[in-house]
Amino acid sequence: MINVDSLRERKINMKSICPLCNGLYKVEYNCTKCNAIMEDKGPMVNLMDDYSPYLLDEISHFVDGVKRDECIHIYQCPNCGYKQSYSIERKEV
Repeated sequence: MINVDSLRERKINMKSICPLCNGLYKVEYNCTKCNAIMEDKGPMVNLMDDYSPYLLDEISHFVDGVKRDECIHIYQCPNCGYKQSYSIERKEV
């Protein structure tokens, strides 16, 4: 029998996913310019070029330059158009 706790400790065969990208939950931020609720426009890596949305999660951190356990999401204010990036912690599944 596999001991899940020992796998977590050693991080063997564990996959980390972005909870926002996978629809597990939503995170709301208020615009720092006008205080409206901002909209999640998706992960930064998806907005880099036409093919970046098709990158595997395992290699996307090489493109966006962030740590493996983070996913940078771009939020935009629907009221004033201000954009801000936020780091979202990936969760192990």
